[in-house]
Amino acid sequence: MKAHSNRFLLFGAALALALLPASAQNQLGHVERANKVYGKQVISSDNQKIGNLNNLIVDIESGRILYATIGASKGRIGVPPQIFAKTPAADADTVKVNVTKEKLDGAPAFSGDIDKPEEIGKAKYLSQVYQYFGKPTWWQGSTPADEGTFNNVHKASAVIGMDVQDINNKKVGDVRNLAVDLPAGRLVYIILDPESNLNLGDKLLVLPPQALTLSQDRKHLVTGVDQEKLASAPQFEEKNWPNLSEQSFASKVYQHFGKQAYFESGSVAPTGR
Repeated sequence: MKAHSNRFLLFGAALALALLPASAQNQLGHVERANKVYGKQVISSDNQKIGNLNNLIVDIESGRILYATIGASKGRIGVPPQIFAKTPAADADTVKVNVTKEKLDGAPAFSGDIDKPEEIGKAKYLSQVYQYFGKPTWWQGSTPADEGTFNNVHKASAVIGMDVQDINNKKVGDVRNLAVDLPAGRLVYIILDPESNLNLGDKLLVLPPQALTLSQDRKHLVTGVDQEKLASAPQFEEKNWPNLSEQSFASKVYQHFGKQAYFESGSVAPTGR
């Protein structure tokens, strides 16, 4: 099942990118720290307060935000990232969506049956969310959009703090944060807090999501990068974060790890699978 679904997901991603105009493919939008995105108040297009942005459901393998969850008045709902405004709200504690409160009230419920590690990455729920809001099911290939599952899917809040190990099961660090471009539906970077044996002091490392895979027990992330290359990755001091939206910085990150950046080409980045 997983091998089949991975094939159709990658095919769908390639097809979707091929259909995008070059200008849409070569853009890096407003990149933010994930833990500063969820928790914000959501405002509808008719200026109604909807509730808080609970979480982001991310697929590390494809580098995508699959959907976001909002705590609305009638319970939690799932929404595609493409409904969020491309320009940051004037109030840093709010985020706007381009749909009305009435539309959001009827959105697919993010119920307890879906809120499980083995369920949140299934295409069945994902396709319901996208079709309800009239957004393209970009992962659809020769297999129907509601079949299959993504392989490395987590809540953003759950990824933060996860152990990262090398292929010899030796811990190399913890995930300090994620960096996302919400309206584009992209997981842009993973911010790694390295182990002390890398001798980097209080530096944080910046990795593309495709540099990490999921362990067989699904409890931590794995990198095939050796410690020397990892230690020389783009980095910054914890108290002095760079401009994460700067494309030259982003290009440096992806190039260091030999990954194709989605904002520079219509090609699909290698997944490591």
